[in-house]
Amino acid sequence: MNIVLGITGSIAAYKACTLIRALVKRGHEVQVVITPAGKEFITPITLSALTSKPVISDFFAQRDGTWHSHVALGLWADVMVIAPATASTIGKMAHGIADNMLITTYLSMKAPVYVAPAMDLDMWAHPSTQDNLRLLRERGVKVIEPGSGFLASHLEGKGRMEEPERIAEIICDGTESTEKAEDTEERGGKETPLDGKDILITAGPTYEKIDPVRFIGNYSSGKMGIALAKECVRQGASVTMVLGPVDGHVRSEIAGNSKINIIDVESAQDMWEAATSHYPTADAGILCAAVADFTPDTVAQEKIKREDVLALCLRPTKDIARSLGEMKKEDQCLVGFALETNDELEHAREKMRRKNLDFIVLNSLNDPGAGFRHDTNKVTIVTPEEEITYPLKSKEEVAADIVAQLIRVMSKSRLATWLLTLCLWITASLLAVQTAQAQELKAQVIVNHSQVSNTKTGVFDALKDKLTQLLNERAWTNMQYREAERIQCSFNINVSKWNEADNAFTASLIVSAVRPVYNSGYTSTVLSMNDKDFSFTFAEFDQLEWRPDQVDNNLTAMIAYWAYLIIGLDMDSFAPMAGTDILRLAQQVCIDAEGLGFSGWKAFSDSKNRYAIVNDYLDGAMEKFRQLQYKYYREGLDIMAESTERGRAAISECIDLLEESHKDKSLSLLPQLFTEYKKDELVSIFQGQGTSKEREHIYDILFKINPSQSTAWEKIKN
Repeated sequence: MNIVLGITGSIAAYKACTLIRALVKRGHEVQVVITPAGKEFITPITLSALTSKPVISDFFAQRDGTWHSHVALGLWADVMVIAPATASTIGKMAHGIADNMLITTYLSMKAPVYVAPAMDLDMWAHPSTQDNLRLLRERGVKVIEPGSGFLASHLEGKGRMEEPERIAEIICDGTESTEKAEDTEERGGKETPLDGKDILITAGPTYEKIDPVRFIGNYSSGKMGIALAKECVRQGASVTMVLGPVDGHVRSEIAGNSKINIIDVESAQDMWEAATSHYPTADAGILCAAVADFTPDTVAQEKIKREDVLALCLRPTKDIARSLGEMKKEDQCLVGFALETNDELEHAREKMRRKNLDFIVLNSLNDPGAGFRHDTNKVTIVTPEEEITYPLKSKEEVAADIVAQLIRVMSKSRLATWLLTLCLWITASLLAVQTAQAQELKAQVIVNHSQVSNTKTGVFDALKDKLTQLLNERAWTNMQYREAERIQCSFNINVSKWNEADNAFTASLIVSAVRPVYNSGYTSTVLSMNDKDFSFTFAEFDQLEWRPDQVDNNLTAMIAYWAYLIIGLDMDSFAPMAGTDILRLAQQVCIDAEGLGFSGWKAFSDSKNRYAIVNDYLDGAMEKFRQLQYKYYREGLDIMAESTERGRAAISECIDLLEESHKDKSLSLLPQLFTEYKKDELVSIFQGQGTSKEREHIYDILFKINPSQSTAWEKIKN
């Protein structure tokens, strides 16, 4: 068998040697095609020695200009496997970005194609990566699922490339990589309803610490959630299980199951963070955990002695169901549980409506054998249209009933999505001749050259037009944006010097981005920063193009940096820490551009420079600041139209997070910058609202972070 082995820029590239040996030992011919980044991890000489063939990387041989035909490779091969496959390569495959020899070979391939992903756990879980993998699966590419374990980042989770011997078995034996074929065979060759679906399940209790040895908890055993996870797997799904502290015997029922990724948590806050991080990539969520509604306001650092008088002050925990309900997209499902003691149906229906659930599973403590600490349960499934009451059953049988209802809901959702997609496709086809495909940004560029006298205006007009085109027509990421979703932003360039002889500019840039506030006609600023005194060269007929692999132009590097920062922070406002991968791209621009010799790129040369700003966003000490990005917009501003009091309370919590961030990293400018561009908005939210004590608290924090805006903060206090 003729095998094309694609190798990309991953630390797992060293495993390709073992894979080649395994394939050659089986009598197959192997031709390696490697990306330029892949050669940074393993040398072509090593690979050539193992395959007895020259390694192909470029379109032309450097010595004699011989053309390497990707078309011929596509006809020669009996199978192609890309191992390791990075997130970048997977994205390029999904969207046909043929900028290297490996992707052009894939696009010309007539034979079956396998990919073995290798990346960090956050990159694997990111919605863009999962969407790209879905696209490839739909086109027939077989995905060899990565395993879980210790990663190059020193974190532990899913993202390790499958072991080479197993990859060789999959390719040579034609078995399915995700165990789907094995599962299907066990079921008599029948496809199951949840094949290829990712389900998030929360289960078990949460423990809220009082002191180092005591906690507030409940009687949940986690058995219902475990039964649901096993049933979802039986129906073909992969499960992410966010599991509270349960008995080891209960946990052992799913430990070791390759289709269940267990995330162990303890507190309600831990469970909220895990659930909100993983739900964006899931097809459905089942919220079965018994989450504490309250947690101690303070936790004693030492054991509280018996003789002390113990008075606990409790504050509400974050509402996981409500948070996920607000995040839920049209193609996602969300299932909740309600444990009631009175007016059960009325309370369950109200909870389903308020938290945007597709249906809710009602338990009543009035039913013998139901609820906590039982191997049985008695439930009523409440949907928007009906209530279905079941008799007392084992929790495994109850799980089958619940998952059957989930499958019905998801089937309806898929039909509705298909019809909507068809309508959108028809509409897009009709408008294709008039409308370009929407990218991420909807940017306005202003070039002010009033400080430069007696100049020709053509170069400034060209600068404006070409920057506008670069920002708005380039796909900065692999994500798909509809026209209405594009991020509104502005780039205001103020030119202070221009030398016509050598096309040299000195300028400053004010960049800002806004997002709409739901249920209102208002927008809110997500980013507003001033980049002072940057230099670049530009001539009227220059073509502007951003090439991440060749950073040699300070102007395009500047624009790329701010574009990535805008997109990353906008994603943070829709899900906690969701913009991490995009912000890393902005950080990489700083690293690559440092060699250009211009100001603003060098690490920590100035706390206000570009590197310092994006590094702070990615610094673990500033996680609370990143969390407030989401909370401020989604739990604050977006809720205010529905409930001013709830929205303002959430924003008050954001101010507390702002103070904590300031304490955790006192030298960071991010809290100060946030208050700069939010000052008018904050004044309008808090001025004359709530008690004087609450306003005084807000005033104290804001003044401490940014005393230069004391006039604005006085309006809040008074």
